[in-house]
Amino acid sequence: MDFIIENYKWIFSGIGVIILGWVGKLFFSRIRNGGMNNITINNNLQSKPKDLTKPKNETRTKGNCHILFIDDQHNDFKMVSILKKAGWINTKAIKDLTDLDDYKVKVADIVFVDINGVGTTMFEDQGLGLAAALKEKYPNKTIILYSAEPTGNRFNKKLRMVDNSLPKNAEPYEFISLIEQYS
Repeated sequence: MDFIIENYKWIFSGIGVIILGWVGKLFFSRIRNGGMNNITINNNLQSKPKDLTKPKNETRTKGNCHILFIDDQHNDFKMVSILKKAGWINTKAIKDLTDLDDYKVKVADIVFVDINGVGTTMFEDQGLGLAAALKEKYPNKTIILYSAEPTGNRFNKKLRMVDNSLPKNAEPYEFISLIEQYS
């Protein structure tokens, strides 16, 4: 006890240095990893949404790959339940998208976009415009267009921006094959 009383300045200054070092390390590691709130700031000092998907070169499995269908008739479209039964458990469908920063899009690795009936509030060319905007905003995501319409402008520049396309009435194995190709 006498040792502690005689050397208290030395002991407490050492503990203080250790604590300050730990706090400093924590603070600077947070800044290095995107700040306290994980929002990155671009050169224009505007918030940029964080893409929560894994880079394309990182392996995705059935259990960790997030798939999103954007389809105005998603209740009639059985592909989501088929994919879930096949093991792609993180598969969801939404009727439409009104905000490109929607959390469901941010976490999705693969996004299937119906060409007709979605994106109508934001884009004149509906799903084509939505898919092109998603690919531009989230280049690491796989964007796949699909449609029940057998006709249309297949040479549209926006159609060439996405990763792939297929008919809406494609067989389930064709959807699974594309998912496996891009996961």
